[in-house]
Amino acid sequence: MGLWIEDYLNAGERGKINIPKRVRKQYLQLIPILEGKDPRWYYNPKLASKPIDFGERFCRQSKDEWRGQPIQYLLWQKAALSAIYGIVERESDVRKHQRVFTLVGKKNGKTTMVAPVALYETARKGNEVYSAANALQQSRIIWQEAANMLDQSPQLQTMLKRRQYDIKNIRKNGFSVFMPLANTPNLLDGKLPKVVILDEVHELYQDLYDILYNGQISVRDPLFLMLTTKGYLREGLFDTEYKNSCDIIDGIIQDERKLSLLYELDNSNDWLNEDTWQQANPSIGTIMTYEALRNTVRTALDKPQSLNAVKVKHFNLGGVSGDAYFEYDTINNERTFDLKRFRGYDAIGGFDLSLTNDLTSFTTVFWDERQGEYCVDTMFWISSSFYSKVSQDVRMGNVWRAWVEQGYIRVAGVNSIDHKEIVKYVCSMVNKYHIRYRWIYYDAYAARYLVTDLHNEGFKEGECLIRAQQGSKTLSVPFQRLDAELRQKKVNYNNNPVMKWCLTNVAVEEDTRNKNLLPCKAGHNNMRKIDGFATLLNAFVGVTDHYNEFVGG
Repeated sequence: MGLWIEDYLNAGERGKINIPKRVRKQYLQLIPILEGKDPRWYYNPKLASKPIDFGERFCRQSKDEWRGQPIQYLLWQKAALSAIYGIVERESDVRKHQRVFTLVGKKNGKTTMVAPVALYETARKGNEVYSAANALQQSRIIWQEAANMLDQSPQLQTMLKRRQYDIKNIRKNGFSVFMPLANTPNLLDGKLPKVVILDEVHELYQDLYDILYNGQISVRDPLFLMLTTKGYLREGLFDTEYKNSCDIIDGIIQDERKLSLLYELDNSNDWLNEDTWQQANPSIGTIMTYEALRNTVRTALDKPQSLNAVKVKHFNLGGVSGDAYFEYDTINNERTFDLKRFRGYDAIGGFDLSLTNDLTSFTTVFWDERQGEYCVDTMFWISSSFYSKVSQDVRMGNVWRAWVEQGYIRVAGVNSIDHKEIVKYVCSMVNKYHIRYRWIYYDAYAARYLVTDLHNEGFKEGECLIRAQQGSKTLSVPFQRLDAELRQKKVNYNNNPVMKWCLTNVAVEEDTRNKNLLPCKAGHNNMRKIDGFATLLNAFVGVTDHYNEFVGG
């Protein structure tokens, strides 16, 4: 019946455990409620204890050397469950936290933590409980763990019955059911989920989240649990929820109904420092041993192709696909600037014109002497036919639509890009901000008409408009310069999400004769684009050619 949140924070203060800063900050925000000082919410120790007591009394482990042993929640898990169930409204005892986002490293017992919760909610009357994922096999992981716990508990079997596709409350007037769901529209329609459990959010599609979350609108006291490690898909559901969680904890936006527990390293460079490992792995030393994680890291250091996965899955560092060149922490730069500040500045431009199924982009690079960084502004275009296609993509459709609605991408042309829109954009940059494009470097492929129209607007071909040959001889040195500047956080791309996404899709090929590196697209997915990076690299050909004149020796 104790105040596990306070016990957890006190253990951190005494140095017994290493609590990451945002988890500590999230819990500290709840202290006025625990102390009875909040006019709307209060802490009910009886309600906080119920799911914990249920799990430890009725549920047994089903895996490895712990099989058959009773569940014993760790302090960090008790703190989380008590924050979910124990903080309620004074007048109604309705939960404060209806959405819960938990980011925690792999093998820290998140499935074992929430499977008893699913059984607890199913044992109550009239609840629809669902574990959901893109595929049924994934959604059955938590369900199967709950079923295994049910199989080991004669007491639970008097309340619940395991069937082929669900677990049902068999008590009189119970009417509760727990079942796994896949992202299949005819299975999702009409559901009124009291409790939703989404595991591995980094893999999930936005539409699955939307359907289940909106299905709870008419449900009293709903609970939407999201559990995940970090993953490789950028700008999708995970990034949206993660950023939202950070903004809430940091006070940028207000949303008192969401609880976010972000177990990640405070400093991304500390992943080799064992003293910090508990920040991303709160169960280390119990469920997971230091020796096991130490061996995993040591093996990855000997096999660099495995290193990215270890950083992402065990330390919750930002990740990109395994074949990508840049690590996420290398290219992630959230600094921004006001374009108006560069009114009247010299600039270098870069563009890469696509025809149909690619992005077209135009990048403008300024040198900010005061900050000692390159400030990059990029606009993107797609044809309306391609937009219709990508907006229906199950993974990225919502993201593409948001990018268009937010103005990062413009729709121009029907079946192919209308190059005149790019001409208008460049002229508007000159007219509005009095920017002086000293040089504009471009890929000559499909660019003839655009180059001609820009030439007619006063951007002289051969003087201002410079063809950048797309081979390792031309691009290798600019790529090395750009690579170095990105790693030193000296490329401020105004936190443009499309540019950031393009950067995560870059791979490299090596010129076997000269050992030069040539960028290419990572993987074989046609929906992954690097066009923003390509225009930035073209501009950096100009930076390299005119470095002393543009930046200063």
